[in-house]
Amino acid sequence: MNGKPGDHPITDIVTHGLAVYSPQVDTLIREIVRLGGDAAISDSLFAEYSPHKKPNLTKFEAILTQMRDRLYREAKERGWDV
Repeated sequence: MNGKPGDHPITDIVTHGLAVYSPQVDTLIREIVRLGGDAAISDSLFAEYSPHKKPNLTKFEAILTQMRDRLYREAKERGWDV
């Protein structure tokens, strides 16, 4: 991967500002990265929810929402101004 568009959904969404999944899912991914959780979004998760496989976006959104909420709580507990 060299960071060019199409290499990875995270860089496509966060770095290149591309629409990949849905507005809701893309926003959740941006929020997770902003909270320092890009490592939490594993490649295996993206393999299961590849944008090329027409993934179940409702389920993916639920997983990402839980992840974002957990990261948000942890950030607040550490004293981050989020």
